[in-house]
Amino acid sequence: MRTSEILYLELLSSSYTHLKKFLDKFPLYETQLTYDKEFNSDCFTKMYESQRGSAHKRRQEFWPIIPQLKQVCGKCWKFYLNPRNNSIKHLDIKFGKEFERVFSDFLHNKGFRCEKGDAEGKNYPDLVILNEAGKKVCYLELKYLAAPFLMVHKHVVGRECYEGSTTLDVGRKIEAQRKIVEEVIHIPVFYVYWIDYPCIKGVFYMESKDVYQYIDSVQGVQFTRRDRRGDYVKTLGGKQKISQLDKVYLPLLRMGDFSELLNRMTILVGEQPG
Repeated sequence: MRTSEILYLELLSSSYTHLKKFLDKFPLYETQLTYDKEFNSDCFTKMYESQRGSAHKRRQEFWPIIPQLKQVCGKCWKFYLNPRNNSIKHLDIKFGKEFERVFSDFLHNKGFRCEKGDAEGKNYPDLVILNEAGKKVCYLELKYLAAPFLMVHKHVVGRECYEGSTTLDVGRKIEAQRKIVEEVIHIPVFYVYWIDYPCIKGVFYMESKDVYQYIDSVQGVQFTRRDRRGDYVKTLGGKQKISQLDKVYLPLLRMGDFSELLNRMTILVGEQPG
């Protein structure tokens, strides 16, 4: 197994009990928060690692070379095409914070000093890494994704669910965060994705400059989802939208893996000022 896979297994081992309890009322896919050392490792190697830097294949092209994948795709489509919970903003925020906490604990156990990056609610990234002297060396914006965008091929030409579901909401929040990252924060910022699809699983990352370059390359939006209950709150004047409907889908195959992220962070923590 690759180092990145071993790290992911360690993350799951350290967080499984807590997250399973927290997600007790959520509709989970049968293999969520698990990692099959044969099937998922095969998917990681053939669908992610071997395609990095090259054109990606259609998911059906992997069926003959990855045992069980066709059956897993069938189960995945049956589960994730069914309507699930409506968006409830305060629960979505609570959900994200819980994953931030266990990820931060994992980094702490790996020897990194990790703290909340946006303690004052100013659109800073979620987490910040500090060196031994207490100096900030990088920020992390963490996303947990378990549901692939199965119909992405119909909405974004040439994309596939396994590599093109790495969603990022675009709108006021990302614009405000980008302004802070580009004008205020003068250290690296990484957009980190904890991917828990039925096929590909792991932690992947992209540096902020590459994220923003990608957003610009697709003119700021690739898909606008339909409104759903929970996207609005009642106000004296009627209702106000609180959810971002516009999306871009960062290319997973241009992202670095878990071990590369930790190696990069280790270098930043150890760098001497100069």
